[in-house]
Amino acid sequence: MKAAVMKAVNEMVVEEIPEPEVEPGGILVEVKACAICGSDVRTLRHGSAHVTPPRVLGHEVAGIIKAVGLGTSGYSVGEAVTVAPAIGCGVCEYCRHGITNMCPNLETIGFEFDGGFAEVMAVPAKAVQQGHVNRIPQGLSFEEAALAEPLACCINGQSFLDIRLGQTVAVIGAGVIGLFHTELALLKGASRVFVIDIVPERLEHAATLGKNVVTINSNEADPVEEILSQTGGQGVDVVIVACPVGEAQNQALQMVARRGRVSLFGGLPQGKSKGYLDSNLIHYKEVGVFGAHASTAAQNRLALKILAEGKIAARRYITHTYPLPQIMEGVRAVEKGEALKVIIKP
Repeated sequence: MKAAVMKAVNEMVVEEIPEPEVEPGGILVEVKACAICGSDVRTLRHGSAHVTPPRVLGHEVAGIIKAVGLGTSGYSVGEAVTVAPAIGCGVCEYCRHGITNMCPNLETIGFEFDGGFAEVMAVPAKAVQQGHVNRIPQGLSFEEAALAEPLACCINGQSFLDIRLGQTVAVIGAGVIGLFHTELALLKGASRVFVIDIVPERLEHAATLGKNVVTINSNEADPVEEILSQTGGQGVDVVIVACPVGEAQNQALQMVARRGRVSLFGGLPQGKSKGYLDSNLIHYKEVGVFGAHASTAAQNRLALKILAEGKIAARRYITHTYPLPQIMEGVRAVEKGEALKVIIKP
């Protein structure tokens, strides 16, 4: 089968490799769509402690069940599915309480296991047993269903933030993650969502999400001053940092209201994650600061439901589609900021 194999940092080759075998209790998925995540690009360009080349990346996957392993129950060949990629051990305290993304022995498809930038992908038995294979609702395309995974991560990130009717929210970063966060905040009743970015085209896209969205180009205006001005000096109730920029974390603490909440959703590159937060702002303003990592199988099912019901239209975020041999064109489109979401079709 064809697969895009990461051979080393900055080296990805589309080549023929053996098709994976289905293990007892596992599943093989014929991949129909796999979206490029920012973490795929960071892994390719900078490496990851969780990836040992050669590795097939890609964890935002939708496809058709091609084969089921001996002893696999509840699934049939031909079913359209997505796969929640972050797989816990299933037995630790975190897994027993349903927060599998916090498992100390977490393993993820596209990182510790080969992922979806291939014609066929193996799903481990423990993923099947823990409910990570989710059927795609009728009417949702493979391309749209692949976006359930990043949406699920946003659902997880907002689970700490208690966004309520009439509250104000700021989202720093208007990529697809920031726009998903914006839509989720609006669904929860936020009265205004300030979306901050430096790319005019992304801000134009954000502006289409409704009259309660206020866009700020941080190349043209200081976002902290702008938000304080528009909130009577109070700041916003919630800030979500949806970009991998350290200074944005500090800006979040400056623009959040007293007793507000901040989500450091966007991870920073290795070696560049320290020295940005003013702890006195956290202390004296009594700010709650939260991290966010991956998502659970249940959150992936909720994301599919939201997409299938049309509460969030995934199609509007898919700006580029490439066949597998052209995957590096997709990577470059992400790097240049030309794309919101790139879909690879093996």
